[in-house]
Amino acid sequence: MRCISLCLILIIILVGCHRKPPEKKPTPVEVFVAHTESAAVGYPYSAVVNPYTQVDVAFRTEGYVRFIPERKALGRTRLLHGGDYVKRGEVLAKIDDEQYRDRVVEAAANVSKAEAERRKADLDYKRATALFATASITAPDYDAAREEYEIAQAAVVGTKAHLDRAEEELRDTVLHSPLTGIILQRKIEIGTLVHSQAVGYVVADISRVKVVFSVPDLALSYVPLGSVVSLRTESLPDIIYKGMVTEVSPMADPRTRVFAISVTVDNPKAQLRVGMIMSLAVDKIKIPPNRVVIPLSCLVAQPDNKKGFAVFVLVRDGKTLRAKLRNVLPGRVVGNNIVIIQGLTKGEEVVTTGAALLRDGEAVIVVP
Repeated sequence: MRCISLCLILIIILVGCHRKPPEKKPTPVEVFVAHTESAAVGYPYSAVVNPYTQVDVAFRTEGYVRFIPERKALGRTRLLHGGDYVKRGEVLAKIDDEQYRDRVVEAAANVSKAEAERRKADLDYKRATALFATASITAPDYDAAREEYEIAQAAVVGTKAHLDRAEEELRDTVLHSPLTGIILQRKIEIGTLVHSQAVGYVVADISRVKVVFSVPDLALSYVPLGSVVSLRTESLPDIIYKGMVTEVSPMADPRTRVFAISVTVDNPKAQLRVGMIMSLAVDKIKIPPNRVVIPLSCLVAQPDNKKGFAVFVLVRDGKTLRAKLRNVLPGRVVGNNIVIIQGLTKGEEVVTTGAALLRDGEAVIVVP
């Protein structure tokens, strides 16, 4: 009986040793079909229209706003506001100037008084000079006459300076546009109490505009100063604008690590408005014909050469689909893609998502 039990145990052990281990399930991956690109490709960018020149027009004195120009529009009269065209030197607002006119009148009267006193002192000084020459007056009397004349002369200079300041303050009650352009914003109303340096208007020159966008450091070489780019806007889809790169930021934004690029575009009809979004394509890269392009995510490091690159190419092993590691020679980066100089042909399926986790020859299943 004991012998029979031992035999049964041996049979069970032998059967267990010959049982096949469970097969590993294929690894799900996403693939990309390698293809050739056109002769040139470029990065798409979005850019914002900014005025070529923008000025905050501020008051230089204080007072209540008593006048804002009127414009006729849509059959009615309204005050000057955002979007209106103005010329350089045009009046934008006036402050109540009554007190400033009074100061000018007072200062002018002081000048007249000082000049009269100077004329009298001048006569006294000339008379004293003649008398002193004949020893008819003493030296102290002569010195006193000369001093009175000098004081009167200084008083004239001082009162004229006060008059100049009063007249300048009176002129400053009128706010003028410093340039020809459009009103972006009006910040005052009739009756507003303004102080010196208070901004009344924001005026911009949009006969030319600056279109600003940002690029990473890898793309800086494709937008050098003086290069020409083409731009479009969705509001005017049939118009292609040409602009020249006029500014390249010398440093990256500390937060986003990208560089600001400014493109100057002529805007004679004022069709481009401040704040519009424009699209453009730069980084035009010429790709030799028949060169394959794949996503950057396909690349993995070579196992025996960390500086080299490889990709996983799908091959069929009977009914099983396997990912075979193949060394490739990459070329230039084009956006999120890369040109493959050697190692791939058009039409081959290359693993994208999941490539970094695969082993050479591993069974895979393609997921959409």
